[in-house]
Order: sequence, then C-alpha cells, then structure tokens
Amino acid sequence: MRFKIIIYWLTILPILVFGQHYVSYSKNAQEVSAKLSDGYLVLRPMNENAVRIQFIKDIKPEENQFVFVNENSFSDFKFEENASSLKLKTKKYAILFNKKTAQLTFLDGNGKVILSEVVNSRKLTESTVSSQPCYITEQSFVNDKDEQLLGLGQFQDGHYNLKNISRKLIQVNSQIALPFLYSSKGYGILWNQFGLTWYNPADESVPLEKEAVTDGAEKEVTGTSGTVKVSQQQALHTGKILIKKDGEYTFMLDLGNMDNRHFLTIDGKPVIDQSNLWLPPAVSTKVFLTKGEHHFQVICKATNTPSLQYKLAEDIITFRSPNSKSLDYILFVGNNADEVISSYREVTGKVPMLPKWAFGYWQCRERYTSAQHLVKTIEEFRNRNLPVDVIVQDWQYWGKYGWGVPKFDEQNYPEPEKFIERLHQLHSKFSVSVWENLDKKSEVAKDYVGLYIPDSPWIDVFNPKTQKTHWNALNKNLFQNGVDSWWMDATEPENDALVGKNTFLGIGEFYRLTYPFFVSKAVYEGQRATDPDKRAVILTRSAFPGQQRFGTINWSGDIGWDWDAYRRQIVAGLNYSISGMPYWTTDIGGFFRPGSSQYSDPKYHDILMRWFQWGVFCPIFRMHGYQTETEPWKYGEKIESNMRDLMNLRYKLLPYIYSQSWEISKNNSTIMRPMVMDFQGDKKAIEQSYQYMFGKSILVAPVIKPNIENWNVYLPKGYFWYDFYTNQKNKGGKAILADTSHNKIPFFIKSGSIIPVGEVMQYASEKSNQELSIKIYAGNDGNFMLYEDEGDNYNYENGKYTLISFKWNDKAKELQIDKRVGTYAGQNNHRIFNLEIIGINKEVVTQKVSYEGNQLNIKF
Repeated sequence: MRFKIIIYWLTILPILVFGQHYVSYSKNAQEVSAKLSDGYLVLRPMNENAVRIQFIKDIKPEENQFVFVNENSFSDFKFEENASSLKLKTKKYAILFNKKTAQLTFLDGNGKVILSEVVNSRKLTESTVSSQPCYITEQSFVNDKDEQLLGLGQFQDGHYNLKNISRKLIQVNSQIALPFLYSSKGYGILWNQFGLTWYNPADESVPLEKEAVTDGAEKEVTGTSGTVKVSQQQALHTGKILIKKDGEYTFMLDLGNMDNRHFLTIDGKPVIDQSNLWLPPAVSTKVFLTKGEHHFQVICKATNTPSLQYKLAEDIITFRSPNSKSLDYILFVGNNADEVISSYREVTGKVPMLPKWAFGYWQCRERYTSAQHLVKTIEEFRNRNLPVDVIVQDWQYWGKYGWGVPKFDEQNYPEPEKFIERLHQLHSKFSVSVWENLDKKSEVAKDYVGLYIPDSPWIDVFNPKTQKTHWNALNKNLFQNGVDSWWMDATEPENDALVGKNTFLGIGEFYRLTYPFFVSKAVYEGQRATDPDKRAVILTRSAFPGQQRFGTINWSGDIGWDWDAYRRQIVAGLNYSISGMPYWTTDIGGFFRPGSSQYSDPKYHDILMRWFQWGVFCPIFRMHGYQTETEPWKYGEKIESNMRDLMNLRYKLLPYIYSQSWEISKNNSTIMRPMVMDFQGDKKAIEQSYQYMFGKSILVAPVIKPNIENWNVYLPKGYFWYDFYTNQKNKGGKAILADTSHNKIPFFIKSGSIIPVGEVMQYASEKSNQELSIKIYAGNDGNFMLYEDEGDNYNYENGKYTLISFKWNDKAKELQIDKRVGTYAGQNNHRIFNLEIIGINKEVVTQKVSYEGNQLNIKF
C-alpha cells in the first residue's frame, strides 16, 4: 500500500505544484466549462465534426471573431462525468478531460484516440505588447511516429510533410500563413490566433558571431561540399554547439527580415541553400546529428541579424503565439480530408463559384505599358489561335496620379472604358493590379484622410469606413470602366508592416496575419453590392482563414525560375490547397527570370515548358514574369506550338474543371489534392510529394528535373490507371516509367472515372459544348456530375443551373445518363454525347447518343 501511495504522489505532485488542476465544471446547452486552478477551459461543439477549445484567464478573450460565419453552438452532444473524467460526445468525436492531469484527449466516432494534449502543455504566460497586457499562448499535442502533417498555407521551404518542421507564421511576399494543420489520421487543427505564431518552436540557440562583411570583393567560404562565395553586402556568421545525444534535430534560421539568401552549413555541408531576389525571413530543416561538437555557418545580408535555434525532433506538435488574449483552437474530425475540410468550411465559409472564364488561360507580364499594348497583345493571341481568357495589367498604370493610385493615367491609357470594351469585343476579360498603399498626396487619397494606419503608407482596411471608401475608389476609377477582376497585390501587407502599428481593431501585433482577409472582404462585398450579376474574382498575394468566401485566388508571389524554385512551388501549392483554400496559381516560368537569354536558351525552355505543362493542371492557369515578354511567340515557333497544344488541352478539359468547381462550392471539395486526400491507406502513395490528384479522377505527376524522356510515377493501389495519351491500362500499387517526350506531362485516369471532354476553343464561352465527348474508364464503378450554368453571374445561388449525372456499372458494362435536373437561360436542351468506353477490351468502344434531357441507359 505504501508503495502505491508513493507512486500516486510522484504522479500527482508535479501537476499540483507546476501545472493545472481541476476544481469543478458547469454545463449548458452550448458548452461545457471546466474551472481549473488558473482559468477556465471551455469546450464548445461547433458542428458534429468540430469542437472549439478555449482556455481563458484574466484578459478578456478576442472579441473580433470575423473568421467564423456561424458561431452558433452545436447542441446535439452528450455529456458524462465520473470520478476521473468529463466526457463530451457527438456522433463523430468524443473529448475526454482527465480531472487528475487536466489533459484533453480526442477520439473519433469509433472511440479511437486520434490526438492528445501533452500534459501541462496548455499555457497562458503573462506578457505585454506596446504596453498592453497579453499572453504568450502555447499548446502541444502528441502525434504518431508515422503520422503525416500537411497545411499551414504556402511556404517556400520545400517541406511537404511538416512533422518536426519548425515554421514562423507571418505574412510576407511568397509566404502565406494559414494556421490550419491537417493530419493523415483524419483530423485538422485551426489555431485561432490572428498574430505571429510559431509552429514547433525551437528554443535552444546556436551562438553566432559575425565573421566578415565584404566591401565589394567576394569572399570564399570552404566547406566539405566545396567553395561558397559570400558576395558584396553579405556577412558570414559562424557558431558551434555541443550535441548531447545522437538524433534528428530541427533547425530554424531566422534572418529577422526579408533576405535574398537562405544559407546554412553544418560541419561544412550545406543543409539550407536557396537564393532569390527576396526570400521570407525564416526557414527550417531537419538534420541527423551525432553526439559531439558541430560547427555552423550562416550567410545573409550584412544588415540582417540572424538567429539559429534548434531542438531535438519529437513526436509532438506545438503551437505558440506570443501576442494573444486566450488559448483558442478548433479541432475538426472526419473519415478523410474531404470531411475535415468540409467541416472547416462550414465553420469559416463556403467558396463561391468563380466565372467559367477564370479557368481559362491568364496572360500576364510585368508589364503592359499602354492600352494599345494590351489590345494588340490580345489581337495577336487571336491571330495565332492561342486560347486566352484574361489579360492582366500590372502596376504603374497610374502614372502622374501617384504611386498605387487606382486610376489610369490618360497619357498611356486614354478613355479606359473604350480600350476595355475593345478587349471585351475580342472576348478577353481584363484584370488590373491594385495596391493598398496609395500615395497620400494624390487627389484620390483625399477621400482616405484619417483612414490610413498611423505612421504607415497602408490604409487601415480593418475599419469598415476604409473598406467602403476603398471600394468606392476602385468602383469609380476602374470597375465602372469595365474592369472584370482584381489583382490585389502585396496584401500581406508587404514586409510584415503591421508590427508596431495601431489599427482600427487594435495593436497591429494582435492582427498581424489578417490584413489580406479584410482587403478581400472590402472588394468582394463592394462589387457584389454594386453589380450582383458579375462574379467577383480576386487574385491576391496573401490569405487568412475564412477568406475563401470572398472569391479569392492566391499565387505564390515573387519566386525564382530555376528547378529548385519550381519544385518548391508544387509542394507549396499542395500544402496551401489542403489548408482549405481551393484556388491557387503560380507564375509559370518564375517571376524573376534569366534576362534576355530566356527567349533562346534551350535550358530555360526545358524548365519553362515543364512549368507550363504543370500549369495546365493548376486550379488557375497563369503566366507571369518580371521585366519579361511572356507571350508564347516570344520563345520561337517550337515553344509557341507546344504551348498552343497545352492550352488546347486545358480548354478541352474545361467541362471537367468547371464541374469540379461546382463540387468545391456545393460540397466543399478540393481540386488540387495531395495524395493523402484520396489514398490515405496507401503509405507509398501519400509519400509522393510531387504528384497529386487534379479533381478525384486525374493523377498528375509533373516532371521536376531537366532533360527527362521518361518519368517515374507511382500509381496507387486499388485501381487501374490509364495513360491519357495512349489509353494504356496499368495496375495500381506500383511505380511505372511514363513517357515524357514530345511535350508530355504524365497524367493518368483512375478506373471508374468519367471525364467530359470539350472542343478546342479560343476562350471559355466560344462554344456551347452542345456536343461533348464522354470518356469512361472501365475497371470500377463510377459516376460524374456534369455541372453547367450561365457562366458569370450569381443566378446559380437561386438554382439556375443544370446537373446531368453519369453512372457507370462496371460489372454490367452499362452507362446510365440520368434525367437532367434544373434549368438556366441559354442551356443546351439537345445534346450529342460521343461515348468512349476505355478498358473493356483492347479497343476503345465508341457510340454517339442524342440526349434530350431524359434518362438513357446504354449497355456495351
């Protein structure tokens, strides 16, 4: 008995002395609240798949909860208490609160543990920011050794699986911080903080000393991998530490500000090495180190002061926010990623339909210099039979009106409504760049007096009055002239500019990540109120949870052009997409490019074409480049011809893509899908970081190395996979070599898929798709919902659309085309479907059928 008592006190004493202990609980129809020794822990179900956890102390919790569209609690839950625990339960999850340790454990609907808090890791540590009290908020969770973690937005660090990776979540050019994490175990965590957050913070420091600052001449640093040069205005920092045990260590290099180089060596071997004109301040990596002394070298701008932190990698997830008012996170549970993301969007907002033209090709460059330049470019696209739907005007069209002023300088853009109308006559939409730091001395800025963030060039878009004023300026000077969509640039705002500022909502540190949300809100709500018949389209450089409900598309910022930069974009896009944001794109060919040599250099053409091939299978298909003529014909006849073929492929797939966009808006789906979304039971599949599903039927494997004729592709088990080009049938569960010659990107169709394929078009609305090819890939049962509507208004919200369901019975070899559901103006009542059944014998079986809207059954 004495031994048991000793063990008990050894267990409970640290909790009583150092941690939280349970006092009592209260319950109502919306929540369960546990009173602890140092605060209140509140469990509030939000829907049957989601629960919000808050730990509250003396400071009043954040009142500005703009992320959620519905804060009403979900009251259909059960509650139990016994001597050792409290239990809250819905059909999809249960939460256990341990009275002894104050630990929360989360279980799925089957009672299986999916996540547990680390005991005593729930922390609210008193602090201040700008003399205002706040907390350093922290929470850690135990995770499995083989668990895959994805999300957190868009980063340039190249990491796919984020397990034991450290990240600094701030908004800067090319980095989008979305504090949402998805696990392959079937849960998601939305860390509900608006300021800086550290993910898996590393707290042990490597002392660094500045060794050299160059004064013009390059300095050479020699390591085991060879010689590295420290260029002008850079500095070399060195340090050493003693590692106490063998193991994998996480290192976080934080340069303090944007830089043009991420470079870290350990014992002479580069472990981080990336260069670009500018890069985010922080980057991390994992390295296995043996016990003993290790030496470090960091190269960065001489004006930056780097810090290098490290920690032993553990099976633990930690979130830490230094400027916070309470601990607050939402746990989402589901059988798969789609269920988790669906629950996330039910809480934070559903995604509106983009117009059909947004899924065509976007022509963009830095920059078009006049109205005539824009019009002649689209005329040349039409003359060359190169499909295009959008042309984009980048910055500095404002000329004499002052920096960032949303108004066309008439010297180069006379009578804006006329040149935009000419673009419309050429069946091109027009998008224009807008910034939120317009010249305070300008005539347009007079309406913004008192609406700037104090001591800042950025408007205070947190203020509802600013939002209205900003939209009024855009409407008067741009939208009323016929502008079709918005390119909201630098919406971070640029260079993490809220630090040390006071905003309408409060101290900038509290709202450091949220500026892009309010920019998007201002434009979306402003346009819908002004013209409810024109779908809002907002291309923007930054994002925050909930922003998906404002018709936004994000892109990966001002990136480089080499193979390393290209590979990083694929990983960045996949993690961004699984963070709940469906529409994303990248600068095809890179933003910063190799200068005039790009037009004739075969080595650059190799990467440009591989990037362009991948662009066909991005949610949005868009070219861009700094100080570059990006039009296809600038690269010679061969490149132009190859690009034309790929554009034609994109447009032929528009019926499939547009139907996927309906699945996004109606059923909370995702179009750019990491492999874990569809094959979570196939360990080999989910390890593939450079291939993904485009919709639920098409597997895409971009080529990410130069001079490749054949590419290794893993085909997930449980299906047959058909080469789109040859219809060759491959059994899943193995890797194959795919032919990548002759302008081919490997992509395969999953058995049981039904793919509608349209005609080649020069713009998305050129043809009605009255006649469609319907490709059915045999081997599994399958279905597809063909969605069609008017293409560019919000009538679909009132049921003005049609759905045609295709169902394939593989055993019976029978296709059922259901009765058409719904109506809209201009719909195709009389259709021709060219059916192609692939895989039931060595030949493709074809049949042409007329469809008048009634059910058809076709047996093969």
